[in-house]
Amino acid sequence: MSPRSAATVEQFSVSPNDTFIYGHRAQVHFVVRSGVPRVHLTLVISQRGTVIRRINLGNRRTGVRQRYLLSGLEGGPLPQGTFSVRLTARGATKASASSTLSFHWHTFPLIGQFTYGVDPDGRFGAARPGHSHQGQDIPAPTGTPVVAPRGGTVKVVDYQAGGAGNYIVIHGEGENLDYVFMHLRSGSIRVKEGDRVSTGQQIGEVGSTGESTGPHLHFEIWKGPWARGGTPLDPLPFLRRWDAWS
Repeated sequence: MSPRSAATVEQFSVSPNDTFIYGHRAQVHFVVRSGVPRVHLTLVISQRGTVIRRINLGNRRTGVRQRYLLSGLEGGPLPQGTFSVRLTARGATKASASSTLSFHWHTFPLIGQFTYGVDPDGRFGAARPGHSHQGQDIPAPTGTPVVAPRGGTVKVVDYQAGGAGNYIVIHGEGENLDYVFMHLRSGSIRVKEGDRVSTGQQIGEVGSTGESTGPHLHFEIWKGPWARGGTPLDPLPFLRRWDAWS
């Protein structure tokens, strides 16, 4: 390539550095200088020196600030973890400085203060009259935002006076899991059946509706359809893992 057409990546950034599948996409901003009006660009995503994805950005204008929205689904879902992200221009004389990106498939279902409780009665599998506890109770202040741990489709929005109170069921996108949120605060529900939600989107608030002794989120994870042939899973290992990065 001639000196006139040689390209230099002058600016490059990724924000936010923590993002989630089916959530808000990371914004990649860049400026490339060259003696020609357009250059071919590639976004390279690597982990521990191994290239995981090469994303073809095509021929882009030079000399202007541009943006690419990185979903983590390009070429298939990225694995979970931390990655190096860099931009390369065909014939570049100066490689861009790498930025980091942490990518995860789920987020914790609460934003704010919470505990896992000290009463074993709130754990998965605790005895109940005629059945066992099928979720994990997460005590939290009334009004604490409840969010979708994974983007997906709202299957159920309903009320059960003698049990769940206000509750929501969401089917996770791209996986065979249903998520259930119970005892939500009256008037706080922000979704309706059939809505598509993104990872981290607020769907309601912690409350104490239905059969509840205090404000908390009763949270369930089901492999397969909720209450219709599926199998409840112990949410606590999932929650502790999601809490570590959320």
